[in-house]
Amino acid sequence: MSDTKEYIKGDKHVHQAGSIMFKFVQYNVPEQKGDWKQQEEKEAEELEKEFADFEEVVDGTAEADAPKVKVRPELPPADVFVNRVKDIVMEAAKKNGETIKTNTRAWQGEYVFFVDDQRIAKMMDDLRKNYETKINEFLSTASKYDGVMIVAPFVGKLLQIEELRARDLQFTDMEFAFAPYYNKPASAVKRMSNKLDSAEANMLFGLLQGMLKKYSKTEST
Repeated sequence: MSDTKEYIKGDKHVHQAGSIMFKFVQYNVPEQKGDWKQQEEKEAEELEKEFADFEEVVDGTAEADAPKVKVRPELPPADVFVNRVKDIVMEAAKKNGETIKTNTRAWQGEYVFFVDDQRIAKMMDDLRKNYETKINEFLSTASKYDGVMIVAPFVGKLLQIEELRARDLQFTDMEFAFAPYYNKPASAVKRMSNKLDSAEANMLFGLLQGMLKKYSKTEST
């Protein structure tokens, strides 16, 4: 065996938590065989200590400092739709009991604002729980399940049911309820009057009408 020992030394570089890159450089060093063993043991000891220190740093800080991202699962279409309808109705109910002065072409005067959000919420939850397929059929042509194009007309037709709102409720007084959810709430109010008379829509409103006896009216303040 030659008296010249070839051995490799490496520089360690950490790029990301849990990943290591080694840069290797080969040296041809003339040494005595007896010295090789001592040198190897010494380097192995130092490398083991260095690597142990490195592992402690990675385990103790890198993982702890790594951001924990919570991914919100995508809701089913029926949930997206029902939740938005309920959100708007409950937003509207914040003005329950207020005297509203209105001046439209159809009617001028004042009335006490009231939207029966509690009753509507129970009805919509019932619809979601027991008639998801019917809701999905209604939403089958929608590009966005909580979009103004489908939600506003639905809320409009829902509030045409006299038991669910103040008798003199004006859609123009509902703009504030759409404001948190749509960039153009005035446009949403106009869409409340859009016709919603497909077979699928009529099925849903037939079911909702049937629930009026199941859920009692909330007394207006």
